[in-house]
Amino acid sequence: MRRYIPSSTALKCFEASVRHLSFTKAAEELHLTQSAVSRQIRNLEEFLSRDLFIRLNKRLVLTGTGAAYYKEVVPLLDGMENACLRMLHREDEKTTLTISALPTLASYWLMPRLAKFQLANPQFQIKVRSLDDAAKVDPESIDIILHYGGDHWPRAISHQLMREHVVAVCSPALLARIGDKTIDEWQVDDVTRFPFLHLSSRINAWPDWMVSQGLESGSFAGASFAHFHMLLEAAKNGMGIAIMPTILAERSLQTGELVAPFGQAVATPHEYLLSYPVDKADLEQVVIFRDWLLAK
Repeated sequence: MRRYIPSSTALKCFEASVRHLSFTKAAEELHLTQSAVSRQIRNLEEFLSRDLFIRLNKRLVLTGTGAAYYKEVVPLLDGMENACLRMLHREDEKTTLTISALPTLASYWLMPRLAKFQLANPQFQIKVRSLDDAAKVDPESIDIILHYGGDHWPRAISHQLMREHVVAVCSPALLARIGDKTIDEWQVDDVTRFPFLHLSSRINAWPDWMVSQGLESGSFAGASFAHFHMLLEAAKNGMGIAIMPTILAERSLQTGELVAPFGQAVATPHEYLLSYPVDKADLEQVVIFRDWLLAK
């Protein structure tokens, strides 16, 4: 069916002419000649069988019909433009890999590995989003999530990335402030001499660690933080000792910003998982990233 629609050039000329009330200025904006704009407006008026402008010497006056038409046309032009812009920015589903990961896991564990994956697989456009709640994950817009084992993603296939191990860490400056021992001289039971730091969502972290070390639980009063990255920074700045997953603390331990003088890392019952929707199990980017990361 043939649509009763004028040319887009005529509509653009009309819209610019209304804003400027000048064919000359509209022509300058559209990189056309004044006569070309005037001709487009006349063609549009003939198409509609209505006068849109009154031409008074060198002045343009918009008619009532023209004003009414302008109000109808502008939202349609805006909609067409937005649709084109969205299409220009539309991601290619065959080459885009969208990963949703816990913020601290993404920052401290995934990023150093992701750079190597991108170098090995430049054909994929990678997007990383923050995963604050696995229950809110939209399987239509996410290909893979990296998450804590307690979270469940309906209709997903999951693989274990690693078991969780935790370690008690603090800054070297805090050790020096509390005592004059070398790092090898500190004993596990010395931990009670230090202020404790807590993650608000893991209230059992310190009691569980104490049990694993054969120590008696006592008071665990201390500052509490909402996210692991806050807890990590607090420990690095000497506020106290924190129980941190080794995968999040490893870089700071390697650089010397943190030390772990109170015994070896201990295993927890928890794990980190890589998951993806069942209907994306055969996507090339999902398969390649899954196999690459699980092999690390």
